Formats: sequence, structure tokens, C-alpha cells
Amino acid sequence: MRPRRGALAAVLLLTLTACAPASPEPQAQPQPRPGQAAGRAEAAAPPLGTNGAAVPELRWAPCHGSFQCASAPVPLSYREPRGKTITLSVIKLPAKDPAHRAGSLFVNFGGPGTDGVGELTRFGPHYPEEVRAHYDLVSFDPRGIGGSAPVSCPGADEPKVEGSPLRPDQHDAFYAASATVGKACAAGSGELLDHLSTANVARDLDLLRQAAGDRELNYYGYSYGTYLGGTYANLFPGSVRSMVLDGTLDLVANATGKPGQEHAPVDVRADVAAAQQEELEHFFAVCAAAGPKCAFSQGDQRRKFADIFAKLSQGPIGGVTLASLLQTIDSALYLSPRWKSLGQTLNSLAASSAGAAGARPPVLDPYVPVHNGGFLAVQCVDSDNPQTPADYDKLAASEQARQPYFGLAAVFSLTQCIGWPGHDADRYTGPWNRQRKNPILVLNNRFDPATPVSNARATAAELGDGHVLVVDGAGHTSLDVPSKCAWDAVARYLGELKVPAEGATCAPDAQPF
Repeated sequence: MRPRRGALAAVLLLTLTACAPASPEPQAQPQPRPGQAAGRAEAAAPPLGTNGAAVPELRWAPCHGSFQCASAPVPLSYREPRGKTITLSVIKLPAKDPAHRAGSLFVNFGGPGTDGVGELTRFGPHYPEEVRAHYDLVSFDPRGIGGSAPVSCPGADEPKVEGSPLRPDQHDAFYAASATVGKACAAGSGELLDHLSTANVARDLDLLRQAAGDRELNYYGYSYGTYLGGTYANLFPGSVRSMVLDGTLDLVANATGKPGQEHAPVDVRADVAAAQQEELEHFFAVCAAAGPKCAFSQGDQRRKFADIFAKLSQGPIGGVTLASLLQTIDSALYLSPRWKSLGQTLNSLAASSAGAAGARPPVLDPYVPVHNGGFLAVQCVDSDNPQTPADYDKLAASEQARQPYFGLAAVFSLTQCIGWPGHDADRYTGPWNRQRKNPILVLNNRFDPATPVSNARATAAELGDGHVLVVDGAGHTSLDVPSKCAWDAVARYLGELKVPAEGATCAPDAQPF
């Protein structure tokens, strides 16, 4: 699971109407609907709701030009609602037509680890006039991030891979280096690390909803923001008016996994490697059809790529390593306008790699994503992950055989969570299908390398009231795949609470070449 930090390529063309009357905040846990799957709960379920915590007073002051900023004190632990507090940094872009203001639209731009204040200042002014006229756009830095009691990990601000988990002489050094961020965060952040689960962010969100004067929540979450949305929708099911989950995590896979997945890390449970492979195959097909517009279009793209991969497995080509190429591909799969550059990169490597796949060299230096403390402080407490190097070592061979190009990165991407010092007893692990009065719209690209469309379908089923709309494009979330058809469907949903028909799809507005 990787944080989303891509650029906003498009914004929703929304038409919003006034909020419906609110339901009171639930104080008891509704029973799951018959026939709906529920996530596994921990032995001691966290208390539902904000547990009597005081609603903060938001004293808005001008900031960043036309924006307004405020600070919001919230409990460090919702088990002690009148105990220690932390302060959240909150921002809004006020409705341009205050006389006809309909409420707030809360937005989370992904992560974990992405600051909402900075993202809204960058992208808020570009939202459609209809949204700008009638709704305050509201975001905040989630606890532990940015201006909201950020985690401190001295000496580990720029973590890097040291050694290889596949080389016996470097194996122990790799896992020792993976643990350095956690040790640094423990030294710099202390007890804060035990209160950074998404469930506590959802509790913060509910206090902010009330502080903003909204009786019900209108919410749009991208990538990790879909997990925040799904968590909120089950902690506060009676307080949800509308919710769009865009680029959707599988809620069960992200939290605990299904029975039998206990020894698989999150990205393996979500089968991110298969999604990346599927999009790479789509790139090959689109590149071939593009002809001269794609530098890698000549010949058999699959064979040429297999040769490049094999050649780089033996050593660098002109300074390009296997890990650096896979990182480049990873970036291009997130944003299809980068495909032209990817084609040029692959074409530059093809001539010196011809026939290399026949030797079948082993991969000894895989691409391993690394994460900063802000990401890990949330992901490592939200998700169950294997806790011994042996678990990852055992899985590496089978996943590489199943997904030769991307399987190893999915296996090793969260080795930094081994021995993570934080543990949030109030995280939420299900059930995910609490009764809500309005459906949830689940939007996903056909080819999304980080949040596969299979995850979106799984989450819709786990929610019980989720409805999937697929955009036939490639990239991560609809921000990177503009589609007027999809935006119109979202507008109808947010305005009228009407979801698209089952199996509905939308075409993207542009193609990569």
C-alpha cells in the first residue's frame, strides 16, 4: 500500500443540493444485515462514536489568500475523552454564495501521510463553480500528519533500502534497516503512536462535522481516503448523507485479511501485483496500437520487456538498475500521460537486452518501496502484517513465481511494519456493513495499479450498500483519469443520491497516446 501523492489532473463537475435531515449519532452497534459478510472484529471492540468528547469550536481566520484556517482540539484517546488532547489543523474554502450555502463537502486526498491543508490550497480553487458556490470545501491534516501533532522520527526523515532480502550476505542488514524508522518514531513520538489509527481519524472527522455545523456528512475520499470513508460509514452509519469512494481499498484486505491470509502482507492480500501486471499488459496493447507515437511499439512488447527484465536482473544498463526501472514503471502506471516517456525508456534498453530472457537469471536486487514515518504510523497500526522475516522470505518465492515482475515489491513493501512500536487498541476491523439509509458510490478505474477494480467490487460487497462505477481508463483514481461521464454520474449521486445502474461503465476523456 503506497501513499497517493500524484497531481490533480481533473476535478469533479458536481451539482450538489442541500443536505437531508440528520439522524442522531448512534450509541449502540446495529446488527449486520443478514447475508452480508462482516470483517473480523478484535476481541475487545473499540467504543462506537466519540464517547462524549466535546465538539471543538472552530475559530476561522483568513489564511492562504481566500481560505480560512482553524485549530481543533480533540482527544488523544477517545477512551479518555476529557484527557490529553492534540490539535488538528483544519482548512476550508468558503462557499462563494453564502446566502445559498448547502453545507460542507469534506475531502480526504489519500495517503496515509498526505496533508489535507496543503492539498486543498493547491486544488480547491479549481473545483467546479457549482461546488464553490454552495459548499464549503473542508479538509484537515489527519492526526500525526502535517500540522496535526505530526509524528517525529529523528534521523529517519528520508528512509532508504539497505541491502537485499534475497542475498544471504545482505538479508539481516535489510531487515535491520527496515526497522530503523519504527525505532526513530518510538524515540521521537512516544505514546502518540498508539492513537493514530484510521478509526481515530474517523472520530476526529465526526467532531469536525459537528463543529462545522453539518448534521450529516458529505464526503469524498481518494485512495487511502476510501478506507477512512469506509471506517466512518461503519462507526457513524446514521451520520452519513453521501459518500464517494474513489480508487477503493478492499476494507477487509487492508485491515485483517480473510481467514487464511494471516501470513500475507497487505499488498499481497489486495493483489496489487496482479493489478500492475494487468495494466502493464494494457500498456503494451495501447503502445502497439499507437504505432510511431509510442517508441516501444515495434515487435513483440512482451518478449522485449522480458529480455529487459532479465538483463537488468544481471546488472545495470547505463546506470539503469532493475529497481530503478520498476520504480519508473510504478510511477507511469499511476499516471498514463507518463506512458510516452515510459515507451522511450524501454526502447532505449531493448537493443542491449535482446535474448537475455533465455538465461533466466534470478532476481537478487528487487525493487522495494520504502515509506516515511507518517505513512507507517497509520498503516502499521491499521493493518495486520507478518511480524517475522521468515514470513516474508517464505512468501517471496511463491509470489515471484506467480507475478515475476511485481510480486516481490508487493511482498516486501511493508517489511518496515515488523516490530512497529505503535498499537492502537481502538482501531476498527469490522463489521463493514452497518445499516445506512443511503447507498455509497464506489468509483474505480478499470486499470488502477494501487487500488485494483477487484478491490472496489469487494468493498462494495463488504459495505452491503456500495455501487460500483468503472471508468475504462488507466491510472490511480479518477483524479488522474478525467471522464465527464463519470463526473456526471457522481453529480447525480451527490445531488440526488441516485447511483448508476449495476455494471455501468464510463469512457475516459483522453487516451495516453
